Amino acid sequence: MAKQVKSSQTSSTGADAATIINVDATTNNKANPVVQFLKAGTYEVRFVGTSEGGQYDAWSLWDFTTGCDEKGENCITGWVNEYNITSSEFTIAIPATSKYSTPEQALAKAQNTSFTLTSDRQVSFFIGDDLLPDNRGGVSLAVKKVRPASAYPQLGAGSFILIVLVLVSVMVLWLLISLITPNPPISN
Repeated sequence: MAKQVKSSQTSSTGADAATIINVDATTNNKANPVVQFLKAGTYEVRFVGTSEGGQYDAWSLWDFTTGCDEKGENCITGWVNEYNITSSEFTIAIPATSKYSTPEQALAKAQNTSFTLTSDRQVSFFIGDDLLPDNRGGVSLAVKKVRPASAYPQLGAGSFILIVLVLVSVMVLWLLISLITPNPPISN
């Protein structure tokens, strides 16, 4: 089993505290993810580059770039912006938007995401490639808690209907018991 690598840093600016997760494309695949313990809540995940404090702008499955169009896009081999996030509660696979001739182009087209944890737990970040020796670059993600876990459970329409049915059943039983049970006479 590969050695687990944790590559993250916290960047705090008051309410805008974010953790930057740096996923190395030559090391951090599904078998060896970057693992971060996160508290329950909703998180925004934003693809960031070196200009925003990350170690990487994008990654490549190949050690060369070829076959790009005149804009440096739609390459046969090139730089990508895909990544994966998993926990025991969810699996998120953000696909590459295309293959690009430069990491900066891949960064500019990267997709962000969000997730919600219902309880505190480990979250894994990795790239989806099993052949690591020819990879280059990586993924830098700013992970920021945008909403704390709710103190009260979220009730959906099904829960509301169930509560109404239970209340109606209790009222019907109370009425039936009231009708069946004789009332004692009132005495002065």
